[in-house]
Amino acid sequence: MKYKVNDIVLVESFAGPKVHVRLKKRIVKPKDFWGADGWDAQIIYKKDVDILRRHGVPYKQGEKPIVFVFDWHMIRKKKRE
Repeated sequence: MKYKVNDIVLVESFAGPKVHVRLKKRIVKPKDFWGADGWDAQIIYKKDVDILRRHGVPYKQGEKPIVFVFDWHMIRKKKRE
């Protein structure tokens, strides 16, 4: 599936829960360097940040952090409302 900037995507976090993020910037690994393809993204729902906090992720209450999302963590794009 093709994703683009500002898409809202459901992703699986390393902490366990699935959260919604807004894609901000595509990151492609250099051909001659280690790394992985993915996106800079922002968690958009307060409830998702709260769930991650309960699973031990040290975010501050009310914060909507920028995170890196690996391509293989993306589950599906959220349908437009």
